Amino acid sequence: MSLALNTLLYQIQNGSFHFGGGRVIFLNAMFHSDLSVLSDSDLTVQQHFKPYENALVQAGFTVQPDIPCDDGTYDMVCLLVPKNMVEARYFMARGLRLLRHGGALICAADNKAGGTRLKKMMHNFGVQDLCDDARNKARAVWGVVNDAREDEIEKALSVGAVQDILDGEYTSQAGVFGWDKVDKGSALLTQHIPQGLKGKGADFGCGYGYLSKFLLSHCPKIKQMHCIDADYRAVELCRKNLAYFNQEQQCVWRDLTQYDGGLKNLDFVVMNPPFHEGKKADLLIGQNFIETAYQSLRRGGRLWMVANNHLSYEHVLNRTFLACDKVYEGQGFKILSAQKLK
Repeated sequence: MSLALNTLLYQIQNGSFHFGGGRVIFLNAMFHSDLSVLSDSDLTVQQHFKPYENALVQAGFTVQPDIPCDDGTYDMVCLLVPKNMVEARYFMARGLRLLRHGGALICAADNKAGGTRLKKMMHNFGVQDLCDDARNKARAVWGVVNDAREDEIEKALSVGAVQDILDGEYTSQAGVFGWDKVDKGSALLTQHIPQGLKGKGADFGCGYGYLSKFLLSHCPKIKQMHCIDADYRAVELCRKNLAYFNQEQQCVWRDLTQYDGGLKNLDFVVMNPPFHEGKKADLLIGQNFIETAYQSLRRGGRLWMVANNHLSYEHVLNRTFLACDKVYEGQGFKILSAQKLK
């Protein structure tokens, strides 16, 4: 449960923040049973992270992954502020563009994920009549938007927008994992994947498409690539970065910790699985990726993955695939490979 979300909704429930209904959008929303406090409004819900989107949909909400076009007609914007500063300012700027003159903005974040800087951020954007409340190790800040600072909004939108990175080799955006660099683990994996890969494969947790682009550039016998990520923005960026390849591509927004039967009979899977959700390390994410890979491969198909040395995936690979090979270990990483035998 999000402490920031608890803190935000508390302000509406107890009347600290006056909620007058009307047209409301919740950016970066997560499910909470008390979201019903917004049920009397014309509510739009946005979430780009598939597991959170799934929870909202299961609760009956209609969710869109993109932030809507700036139309200046919303009466209120609620925002769970991301930890990344560039991404946080971008979301806030997009939210301000959605508000009508005199509309209200309420934001919240955990204290260790930027909550203590919220009031200053909103003041710098020109939000007026600021109020705040700290509880649950999080902070909520709210105010009225009459004359927002357009120069600050434009700056935040420009820095946080989709943009070229790495000398124009890729397109990316702040907030996507490793958005402006080549991940060291992924780079190591490319040095050990055989260039004879062929047939139908998948890149689990594709990000902006670094591994997929490498494979399509160096393995000419690949006929089809499935590029899958839980971050909708990453999926769309990957689609752009692979657009000029002739091989068939399927860029899919999906939660790979849950096998849904959508992938079958793959010849290979490559992955650099995440091991954090928010602030907490979670080894279970990578373990579920491995199990989904096993279900998705054909008999004889092979998994190639990179992981930090301290992450113990070998026992899951041995249990699921019956055996695994450590192809490389060094520089804080290990390259693991396993073949589906049954």
